[in-house]
Amino acid sequence: MIISNLFYYKILFAVEMLTAEFLFTFRLKKRGRFALRAIGCAALFVIVAAVFPTPVDSPWYSSFMFLAMFAMTVPMLKFCYNEPWVNMLFCGVAAYTLQHFSYELASVVLSAVFIPMYGENPMLGIYSTGAVDMFAFDKKSLLFFLFYLLSYIAAYSLGFALFGNKIRRGRDMKVRRVSMLFLVCAGLLTDIILNAVVVYLVTDPVSVAVGACSNMLCCVLLMYAQFGLLYAKELESEIDVAQRLLREETEQYAMLKENMDLINMKCHDMRHQIREIGRSKRLSADTIAEIENSVRLYDSVVKTGNDTLDVIITEKSLRCHSSGIVLSCIADGSLLGFMSEGELYSLFGNAIDNAIEAVMKISDSDRRVIGLRIHAAGEMITVCLQNPYADVPEFGADGLPVTTKADVDHHGFGMKSMAYTVDKYGGDLSVVAREGMFRLNILLPMGGGPSGKLQNTR
Repeated sequence: MIISNLFYYKILFAVEMLTAEFLFTFRLKKRGRFALRAIGCAALFVIVAAVFPTPVDSPWYSSFMFLAMFAMTVPMLKFCYNEPWVNMLFCGVAAYTLQHFSYELASVVLSAVFIPMYGENPMLGIYSTGAVDMFAFDKKSLLFFLFYLLSYIAAYSLGFALFGNKIRRGRDMKVRRVSMLFLVCAGLLTDIILNAVVVYLVTDPVSVAVGACSNMLCCVLLMYAQFGLLYAKELESEIDVAQRLLREETEQYAMLKENMDLINMKCHDMRHQIREIGRSKRLSADTIAEIENSVRLYDSVVKTGNDTLDVIITEKSLRCHSSGIVLSCIADGSLLGFMSEGELYSLFGNAIDNAIEAVMKISDSDRRVIGLRIHAAGEMITVCLQNPYADVPEFGADGLPVTTKADVDHHGFGMKSMAYTVDKYGGDLSVVAREGMFRLNILLPMGGGPSGKLQNTR
């Protein structure tokens, strides 16, 4: 009985697809008894691949066969992972694109090896209906499998490094632009059909290799287009969160200012009342002084030349005092008059809160000090906030400190909100953590500007 190479390649294709899909999905949320589900689906897929009718010299049926097999994997992924359908389609399309790229890479590599030695492209034999040549386990077939396997290992490793890592554990993919995803699917479908036509109708091995190079380029562009949607959505989500935080912080500032004004009025009234009580009830001078000092703590408003900044720093000073932290401030707030109240609260409220959180972990009372300076340097405004730390901060790929809170999905946006505000005014934000001291440095042009950048130094 003569068995075509394509019969065996169907099974090999199933293994390649399962491997590629695993690279893009293993970090997603799994259903109960995942291992049992995955093994069952993998076994069923291989069996279906083996019994699927093998085409006879038909590029159209061959394309249909592989596309049908791919379509079967999408519900299998949904059966194994607790994710929306669109996410499963996203990962499936990415896996099929990577598998197809790897196939074309193997075709190019094997052409470079086999054409000089044998004058042929062995990948053309995969679709032939003759006797098994590539599975004879002779020198020629072993050479074929060696370079075929190396090509797939290289392609899969590169694909995972460039694209698979973008699908992060514990993060929602949030693929919403389904129409663009279907355009990527259409591009992949066209590429696969054209490849099948070339394999069946073109016999010149050099032409096939050239066609494989163009297919590889197409796959790379499709992958970048597909994951560009995911990356753009991630950035869009972060900007939405930053803008929402800015609105919330504007509301918080309004409430804080109202409360601070009320406290200042009450403190002013209480000082006069204390003096009257002291005169009428004959309280001792020491007792009156002690009470007035306690009240004065809540009546000491920082004056920077910017009413909004005064309220923010005063509120943070009270918090620092109650926590045994010294907040030293030398600031010319009038330089920041171009910023809105919400932006100032977002920038300085988050910065000082982060500093307080870090200093709270220090047991040595002499080191529990936070310093803030705001001054002009030529045509630039410089802001420097520094504080010691007990735990060395970790930095993410974006150059910002990573939140230490367990719920990373709902924390860690404070620094991003600050960077967003600085970038809006064409500023530069840098963070330095060295020798036990954390420094936040901000440069802003006078009046703001159109662009900015972000960097970190450790």
